[in-house]
Amino acid sequence: MVCPNEIQVRQQLEGVYQRSPATPFRLQVWNGLRQMGAALVYELTRDRNQPRITQHYNSQGEAHWHIFDPHSGQTFIRQSEGEVLDWLETRYSR
Repeated sequence: MVCPNEIQVRQQLEGVYQRSPATPFRLQVWNGLRQMGAALVYELTRDRNQPRITQHYNSQGEAHWHIFDPHSGQTFIRQSEGEVLDWLETRYSR
């Protein structure tokens, strides 16, 4: 087997670089502005009385859910989607 020389390695790397999809800077800026605009609209129009539920992962990759209930001001952690659904059913059946 022949070991490639520096020129061959450089040519291969330049070929890979030329083929890599590059997003133009102004498109990156535009996408960032769209995301910020969408986040702003969401914050201004969301119902502040609805619970906020976010999914998180621990270091082992296992999912768990954080629930913030604005009515009680409490935060809950549930280990499964079923537990979250049970909590929601209990909250709305009161």
